[in-house]
Amino acid sequence: MTGRTVLILGGGWGGLTAAHHLRSLLPDEHRVVVVERSDTFTLGVSHMWLMTGEREALGDVTREMQNLKRPGIEWIRADAQRIDPDTRTVETDDGPLMGDYLVIALGAQLAPETVPGFSDAAHNLYDPAGAEELGKALQAFDRGRIVVLVAGAPFRCPAAPYEAAMLAEWLTRERGIRDRCSVSLFTPEAKPMAVAGPAVGDALEEMLGERGIDYHPEHKVTAIEPESKTLQFGEESVSFDLLIGVPPHRAPAIVAEAGLVDAMGYVPVHPQRLEILSDPDTLETRYPHVYAIGDVTAVRLLNSMLLPKAGVFAEGEAQIVASAIAADILGEPAPRGYDGNGFCYVEVGDGLAAHGSGDFYAYPGPRVRLEAPSTQSRKAKEEYEVLLETWFD
Repeated sequence: MTGRTVLILGGGWGGLTAAHHLRSLLPDEHRVVVVERSDTFTLGVSHMWLMTGEREALGDVTREMQNLKRPGIEWIRADAQRIDPDTRTVETDDGPLMGDYLVIALGAQLAPETVPGFSDAAHNLYDPAGAEELGKALQAFDRGRIVVLVAGAPFRCPAAPYEAAMLAEWLTRERGIRDRCSVSLFTPEAKPMAVAGPAVGDALEEMLGERGIDYHPEHKVTAIEPESKTLQFGEESVSFDLLIGVPPHRAPAIVAEAGLVDAMGYVPVHPQRLEILSDPDTLETRYPHVYAIGDVTAVRLLNSMLLPKAGVFAEGEAQIVASAIAADILGEPAPRGYDGNGFCYVEVGDGLAAHGSGDFYAYPGPRVRLEAPSTQSRKAKEEYEVLLETWFD
């Protein structure tokens, strides 16, 4: 058999999961190539622990891409500049690359510059360096108003801003300054994690209320004034002393320039097969042997909402796509499709986390259950960090 090349654009959680799964399924004559412009991999789930000081430095949660330990996974450090899905060719700043199969795992890019004042005023929770600086700022914080701001939706890891608010509140109690501090959360969402259903949203609102956190849904920020430390929500002004920000997200420009995005600005894919759709209503697909996974995608659920952007879904999609590619190369039956099951851990402080899980492909909408916070769930969340040791030397 002539060796085939699988080209994976993006070396994040989804991209590296696909690469490792493919390498375990395919004989050595087939190439597994990861194209990633960053020379480091960061586990996003660890940002919360940089914030709380449980991880002291970036080196605790990042690894060098050159230290990928699995033989047979090629990492090409390059910036993808143009995608031709018809020929599965990618133009990069290091030259063109072509694959027999193409997996687009480029994620959702942060766009703090789209909100005036965000970069100057906010500690960016979704940036590793920003999370590290936030940890230092919280340790130095003595009194005043802490605000968690969601500056746009959709955003990856839908639980993160709610976790950040509860962890910030917990830290003020730990340091004995709770009576001198307030914690508020502003978001354009109508309900916390609305896609998971009203019961989950109600439970999260209750958790916020129990901790004395002021919750302000349906607030879309229009500008931030760094000097006066104020947020603008249209005509409404809100002051802050320390700002924790979730920046707007958007798909990388090259997927839009390739004509791959829908009206939401993300790549619509078949919910089971993760192939790019030409018609979301009929689920007709285009571009044979081209797939998209993870945060760059838009998966429309049966209630017309979108599958959340979260690592657990990127991981599950990556495994399905890798199995499908390997089966096609090896002439084996196609595997089952992606089932839409997912879970997450919502940290609430005090060494506790709530475990949420369910079927997001259920009819008429996702069926998700959020369990009471426990130490076991907090420990289970930490186990994600084993990937750093499993994937890297």
